[in-house]
Amino acid sequence: MSKTRRLIEVGCMSALSLVPATTALADLFDDIGYTALVARLGVRNVPTGAGYGVGQVEAQESAGNYGPDVNNADFAGTIFSAQTGAFGLSGHATTVGLNLYGNTASIAPGITNVFIWEAGSWATTSYLKTNQGATPPSLPPAGMRIFNHSWIGSFGDSFLDNNALRRFDFAIQRDNLVAVLGTNNGAGSPPSALLAYGYNGITVGLENGNHCNAVTPANLDGQNRRKPEIVAPGSFTSFSTPIVGAAAALLLSTTDVDPGLAANPNADKSIVIKSVLLAGAKHRESWSNGAATNGPSRGSTMTPLDPVYGADLVNVDRSHFILTSQEKNGATSVPSTTNVKGSGWDFITSIASNTSVYYRFKTFEPVDEISILATWNRSVASSFGSFTMMDIDLTLWKVDASGALSSLVGDPGLAVYGSGNVSSTSSVDNIEHLYLRDVAAGEYVLEVKRKTGVQTSLPVAVSWYVPKTTLFGDLNGDDLVDAGDLGILLGSWATPGPGDLSGDGNVDAADIALLLGAWS
Repeated sequence: MSKTRRLIEVGCMSALSLVPATTALADLFDDIGYTALVARLGVRNVPTGAGYGVGQVEAQESAGNYGPDVNNADFAGTIFSAQTGAFGLSGHATTVGLNLYGNTASIAPGITNVFIWEAGSWATTSYLKTNQGATPPSLPPAGMRIFNHSWIGSFGDSFLDNNALRRFDFAIQRDNLVAVLGTNNGAGSPPSALLAYGYNGITVGLENGNHCNAVTPANLDGQNRRKPEIVAPGSFTSFSTPIVGAAAALLLSTTDVDPGLAANPNADKSIVIKSVLLAGAKHRESWSNGAATNGPSRGSTMTPLDPVYGADLVNVDRSHFILTSQEKNGATSVPSTTNVKGSGWDFITSIASNTSVYYRFKTFEPVDEISILATWNRSVASSFGSFTMMDIDLTLWKVDASGALSSLVGDPGLAVYGSGNVSSTSSVDNIEHLYLRDVAAGEYVLEVKRKTGVQTSLPVAVSWYVPKTTLFGDLNGDDLVDAGDLGILLGSWATPGPGDLSGDGNVDAADIALLLGAWS
C-alpha cells in the first residue's frame, strides 16, 4: 500500500456473527446494564438514540465493499447516506451496524440516519484532510453527533499520523462530537497509530481483555497516555466499539426526553457524555489503576486507568443514572455545607490556572464503591502545528469532626476506605479517575484542581457515581431532620406513612419519639 493509504480494518467476522442469537443478545444486554435500565425505567420509557445520526467509517473488505447490507431486516427504516461514493456490501460493516443501530441487536434502535465513509477517503480527501496545511476537516452532516471507527491503520509516518490525530481531535472539539475508536485485537501488542491514540475520542477494547493495550509511544503526541478508556463485550473490537457508540446515542437522546436535561444546554456536551460513560463503567474485582496499597502514598496514583481495561465495562444503566441525576455545580471555595447529593455531573466552563472547584457530599451509611471521573479535551491550533492541554488533578478529602479537610492519602485513609485511590494526578492524560471500595459513612469533599500553566482553557466534565444513602428520619430528602420532616409526619398521622419510622404500619407517638431522637 502507499505511504498515505495504509489503513487496515480492526478485525474479521464470520457470516455466523451477522444475526446474533436471542440468548446471546440477552446476555449482552445483561452485561452492559441495558436489562437493568429497562427494568428501572419501564420498556416504554427507555431512550432509543432517536434524533441522532451516526457516522460509520469502514475499511474496504474488498474493492468497493465497505458498507452494511442495506437490505438486512434489522436495518428497516434506516436511511444510509454514502459520503465517499456508492458502496458494496461488507459483512464487517453489517455486523458493526447491527450493534450500532440495528432494530433488535442494538441498544439504540432509534438511530435512523447513518452516514457511510470509506476509511482511506475519510482520513484524506473527504473529511479529515490529513497533511493539507491549515485546511480544516470537513463539517459533519447535519444531525450527526457520533462517529464509529471500527478500523485501524497508519500512514507509516509519525508526522502524518500526528497530523491526522490532531485534526480529528480538533473536529471533535469544534463540532461537539462523540467518537468511539476501536483498538487492535490481540492482547499485549501496541495499538496502531490511527485512531486509538487520540485525546478527545473514546478508545474501546474488549471485556475479556483480548485487545491491544499500551501507553502512547514517544513518536506520537502525549507519550505514556493509557489506552483503551473503556471495554465492551464482543468477539472482536470492531464489534465492541459500536456498543459504546450506541450507549452514547442512548445517553444523547436522554438529554432530549428528560425535562431537566432538555432545559440544560450543557447536558449534551460530548465531554459530558464521555465522562458519564466512563464514570458509570462497572469495575471488575481485579481492576486497578496502580494506586499504592500501603505506606504513606496509599491511595495515590499518577495513572488513572487500568492498564488493560481502562475505566472497565460500559454500563448504560449506571451512566444513565448519573446523567439523569442532573448537573450539580461546584464551588470555587470549599463549601461549608453539602452542595451536591448522590450521583451527578458538572460541566465546568473554565478553570483558571492554579485554582480548584469543590463538591461536598455526605454518605449516611457505608457504600460499596464510589466512582469519580473528570475529562477534558486538548486544544489543537487551527494550523495543526501544535496543541496545548490543561493538567487537572482529582483529590478526595474527608471532612473531620472540626469541619476541616483531612487527607485520605496514606494511613489516614485506612479507616475510611478499603481499597482504591483518593488521588489521581497524571501529568499526561486528559482523564483523572478516583475509584474507591468499601467507603465509610461520612462527609467528603471532591477537589478538581487545575495545575499551574498557560494552556488554552477548555471546559472540564466531571461525573460521579455515589450510591444513594438516606439519613434516618429525613422524610423530605434535604439531609436534615427538622421541622419540615415533623410536618410530614404529623400530616400522615394514624396512616401507614410517610413517617412510619418504627415500621409498625402506623404513624403515631412512637414515630415522633424516633424522629426527635434523630433531630439535626
